[in-house]
Amino acid sequence: MTDPVSMVAMGSTIVGGIMQGEGKKQQAEAQAATYNYQAQVAKINSDIDKQNADYAINKGEQQATIEGMKGAQQLAQIKVGQAASGFDVNTGSNADVQAGQRKVTQMDMDMIRANASKVAYDYNVKSVEDINQAGLYTMASSNASQAGDLALMSSLVSTAGSVSDKWLSGRQSGLING
Repeated sequence: MTDPVSMVAMGSTIVGGIMQGEGKKQQAEAQAATYNYQAQVAKINSDIDKQNADYAINKGEQQATIEGMKGAQQLAQIKVGQAASGFDVNTGSNADVQAGQRKVTQMDMDMIRANASKVAYDYNVKSVEDINQAGLYTMASSNASQAGDLALMSSLVSTAGSVSDKWLSGRQSGLING
């Protein structure tokens, strides 16, 4: 006859092992879900970075256009002042002053565009970093899922070994028949 206490002990071991394994698997699934969420946030951040890069370029172009208009206005004021003095505005030092004003305006516009490009570049670099981070989170999610499967299997194998050991011990001691 089989000892009821031994059977309860083996049954408890089986149930406990299954519950422990399932708990580890659920914990791993929760971790995987967290990594998937973080990957999605990183992808959204990448999209925002790209939008910010476009915004920086557009803003720089608008600022350069405004600077060009200001430069044209200053050039017109220079010509008016030169013409009021009674000299030819298209020759000599008057023409040189106007050419200098055009160069300064162009340099200012180029600097505004260069600064905007630098800001856009930084956003584009950040976008790539965010996409790479999303990839790492996705890989971590996959690893967490696999770890959960392995933990469940490990728990089941360990439980089977423990029950087998108890079964053999019970048979050898005569507590379990058959």
